Amino acid sequence: MKSKLTAVLTALLLIFAATPFQAQAAIQFSDVGKHWAKNEIMYLSDRNIIGGYPDGTFKPNEPITRSQAASMLIKALKMPLTENTSVAFKDVSKKSPYYQILATVNEKGILRGDNGYMRPGEKTSRAQMAAILRRAFDMPLDKQATFIDVTPSHWAYQDINGIAKQRVAGGSNGKYMPSDSVTRAQFSAFLVRAMDDKMKLSNYHSYVSTKGKTVEQGSFTYFTERDQKYNYSIIKENKETGKREVILKREDIPKSQWDFGSVIFMHDNTRLVLYNDELYIPYWSGGFSEADEVPFAFAVMKMKTDGQDLVKMKEPNQMSNMFVWNDRIFYTGMGRPYIGPDDFVDSTLSLYSTAMDGSSDKRKEFTFDARVTYDYYEESNNQPNLYREAGDDFLSVLHDHSTMYYFNKKGVFKYSLLDKKTIKLSNILGKRMEVTDTQLIVTDTKGKKHSLKK
Repeated sequence: MKSKLTAVLTALLLIFAATPFQAQAAIQFSDVGKHWAKNEIMYLSDRNIIGGYPDGTFKPNEPITRSQAASMLIKALKMPLTENTSVAFKDVSKKSPYYQILATVNEKGILRGDNGYMRPGEKTSRAQMAAILRRAFDMPLDKQATFIDVTPSHWAYQDINGIAKQRVAGGSNGKYMPSDSVTRAQFSAFLVRAMDDKMKLSNYHSYVSTKGKTVEQGSFTYFTERDQKYNYSIIKENKETGKREVILKREDIPKSQWDFGSVIFMHDNTRLVLYNDELYIPYWSGGFSEADEVPFAFAVMKMKTDGQDLVKMKEPNQMSNMFVWNDRIFYTGMGRPYIGPDDFVDSTLSLYSTAMDGSSDKRKEFTFDARVTYDYYEESNNQPNLYREAGDDFLSVLHDHSTMYYFNKKGVFKYSLLDKKTIKLSNILGKRMEVTDTQLIVTDTKGKKHSLKK
């Protein structure tokens, strides 16, 4: 009998904390005066969506449970409770003060259980919170990577990107920390931003770049295209309407003092790096000389995705395998000079990072061996049917989200940018590789493809 009484009192206390009495609407909590989420907490308190504890505190750093989150959502959305429902939970009695609340959010598909269990007292993770809020406020799912610690394989990947794109949730130092428990203050802030556009974060920011001959973001695709006279341009195309816009022409790119006479700004293998509203364009500041099979100098330029503000960056230069990650530019050195395409020779590379200006705060991140192999470049505009290997990106090095893959004589490896650890994936002798959301596909020296789990 005593244990049942204790359970009832505990449940009532939880409801009190999530659902305040009317008389408490204007209360000033003793522990939120200087808290970062004070405005959001008071916003909800003033609207009777959340309350404090009997001792006058709010306990902003306490984790919020699934049942408390459900109660707040019911009040925030002014959602009528389900009546005469037949839904049954194995861990929530129909006599529980939370039963109707949980039955309602379950039937609406906002907060779901597993195998009949709702886990009402379980702490809510930040990933769960993203899914709950996105469903509750009908926000769109989003495939664009946002945080460095949430990859496409994560179950809530599109939910997290979705609420981030709607400026409801942010992270810290590029991380979202999806497994961490949500505190009462954090949930209050996220809920208020979902409810009121005036309370949203000021802007959306992704910490993960995309790279390729074609890159996509939102409704647009960006790629390099050449005409019959071998004049190259960068095209911006609307994926929905098909409307195309030339945002950069080869003839509009100024020559810098570090560019050689043989400079090649764009070519068939140009790989664009897209990071938020900027396009980075690695180029050959020194193209092919008579005896060279690969370009001898490299640099990078950048511009806005609308084609404005073209900047030729003096640094980084003499670099390869460039990408942008967590507001830093990453690249490797150029490695050994040209090796024949059928020769399996490794080169020792160093991975560097700099601040976004390309030069300051330069750090050596990692040193590794990678096979010297490149894509082919067709130089038909100068000498028909002449093909040379283009020494821009190694085919043996590939960046994907927060991981760098590479292969050498010893096999295939992955290096984590998050924990700085290297793992060997296979003994395959690789020729080239590509990635999907879940797999690394390596083509070996005999042309056979192998699918490896990322």
